[in-house]
Amino acid sequence: MTGPDTSRRRFLAGGLGAAAAAAAGAAGIAARPTPPTDPTDGPRRPTVPTDALLRGTEYDYVVVGAGAGGVPLAVRLAEAGHTVLVLEAGPATTDPDVYSVPAFHLFASSDPQMSWDFWVRHYSDAAAHGSAFVPERDGVLYPRASTLGGCTAHHALLMLAPEADDWDRIGRSTDDPSWNALTMRRYQDRVREWLPIETSPATLLSEDPTLARIVTAALVETGHLAPPVSDVDAATGTVGGTLLDPNDPRGVEAYREGTFLVPQSSRDGRRYGTRERLLEAAPGLDGRLAVQTDALVERIVFDDEDTAGREPRAVGVDVVVAPYQYGASPLRQRLAPGERDRRRVRVTARREVVVAAGAFTTPQLLMLSGVGPAAHLREHGLPVVVDSPGVGGNLLDRYEMTVVTEYDRPFSVLDGKRYGEPGDPGMRQWRSGDPNALYRSNGILVGIKRRVTDGSEHPELFVFGAPSNFTGYRPDFAEDGLRGGDHFTWAVIRGYQRSMDGTVRLRSADPTEPPAINFRYFDDGGDSDGVRQDLRAVREGIEQARRVNATAHRLRFGDAATDREVFPGSALHGDALDDVVRADAWGHHASCTARMGRDGDPLAVLDSDFRVRGTTGLRVVDASVFPAIPALFPLMTIFAVSERAADRILADARRDRRTRAGQERSR
Repeated sequence: MTGPDTSRRRFLAGGLGAAAAAAAGAAGIAARPTPPTDPTDGPRRPTVPTDALLRGTEYDYVVVGAGAGGVPLAVRLAEAGHTVLVLEAGPATTDPDVYSVPAFHLFASSDPQMSWDFWVRHYSDAAAHGSAFVPERDGVLYPRASTLGGCTAHHALLMLAPEADDWDRIGRSTDDPSWNALTMRRYQDRVREWLPIETSPATLLSEDPTLARIVTAALVETGHLAPPVSDVDAATGTVGGTLLDPNDPRGVEAYREGTFLVPQSSRDGRRYGTRERLLEAAPGLDGRLAVQTDALVERIVFDDEDTAGREPRAVGVDVVVAPYQYGASPLRQRLAPGERDRRRVRVTARREVVVAAGAFTTPQLLMLSGVGPAAHLREHGLPVVVDSPGVGGNLLDRYEMTVVTEYDRPFSVLDGKRYGEPGDPGMRQWRSGDPNALYRSNGILVGIKRRVTDGSEHPELFVFGAPSNFTGYRPDFAEDGLRGGDHFTWAVIRGYQRSMDGTVRLRSADPTEPPAINFRYFDDGGDSDGVRQDLRAVREGIEQARRVNATAHRLRFGDAATDREVFPGSALHGDALDDVVRADAWGHHASCTARMGRDGDPLAVLDSDFRVRGTTGLRVVDASVFPAIPALFPLMTIFAVSERAADRILADARRDRRTRAGQERSR
């Protein structure tokens, strides 16, 4: 393939694919041989129709969004015998290699076929931003994905399990004791019935001694060359658990720190997300699971009957069926008002509407439909169906920062790869099913979990590395990431942050216009103690990465490559380093904008069963629902939440059937 995607492949496959394969070889983990699953070069079409509205507009359940929140529950509802329509604003298919090859995930994040590029504020004051701020866009780039699979189509495939307390905290926030680790373990197990998780393929570290010593240095620096005490049976002296697996339940519940391999959501070296879950399940469900792509939902429709004495009921949605309608798409297509009217379809939900559109567009859709802060809705001429002041508030994210090191020569493991260009030997190896193909890996292999000073007992930092030059999401971030192939990046994620309180607000009543998003970082959104703690945590993550680099430097033997830190700069420490973190930190786990909460909490948009307060027949199931972001990487948690939501929806359906049956008998 030629064109702009070629340079994107050059960055991803080269920079990230090498690191994971080499480190996996160091750990002695070999991928099992598998036959090639797709020897062709052509696009893979969906295995089910994606034009459902040509055949019907009435379903039991209408699910808005084909991502992490919407698809798992849609499958379960259809399996239970209900008709379900999944509406997705993006296309059914995208570039097959950019999507499927784990090593190309940054290409996926910048693929215009499925990108929704939001431009967000980190601060209310534009002058508080750093070098990633683009004045012409009045914001910092925040890539999201819109296609079958949602953001599971472009994320980096990292798949880390939550801790028990991630679930228990929801129970405490909602006063619902059924939100607890024991209950949610069942839903995590249900996710694992369909979600494959792999480690990276084996390869020889001798291909790249520079990379080998970086990986070795991480193990040496964190003291993870010996099994932790929790894994040793005192009676027999045998070692249990999986030493380098961060998802090993024994290690998760022990809050284990150290160096780990990073699990990835792939099957036989191909990306696996909710696209695969949907397309694999639908053919066996006798048409009960229907899909419509290129379908932008404009608003939720509530019944127009006299609602005195009862809550308004969601009875459907209005949707415009046309490609690339949303303004965040680089390929946006504007329709004239008359043509837009002709493309609009009213879809009826006999039972419920479930919104699973993500932390930005879920609150936007609720507000466009009249559910949100009343004064804000009136500013935009929107009728107020429910005054819900919490909609679009409580926007939370992680703080992320990187340490980038430049070496005096390219990484040799990158040699010979052409990263998707015609005749690329790396692509031939990947397509052949070779278990050691570099492109089978997301490349983000080595991760370090650690606690922070004066923090909680949880590991609140995750530091992970790969050959690349990445300093955040900026225009052309994928193309710029590996010029020369001679940089290595350690990324620092600060989990469980305390100093952020952002908002999503409408810019207009036009459903195609992205909302105004302000995360309100650090002093703009948190108390002074939280700011100090978050800055200290990010600084400790940066210093951890620097210590690994220093150890790697000391381990030079036959490999004489030298190095220097180019970002944020080795001279920066203390307050000077904090200033750079304030200016240039970023995130990509936006959450919590339609949160669950206890009865009587005026800012709780949802009850503990995902129902939108003040309405009936309407739920939210996506990253918006959390009172605070769970886990270091929340995707597996969102999958489990979706599985739970399916159970709650089905329980309500059974109760309603019993009620109707009783009423009929009493007649």
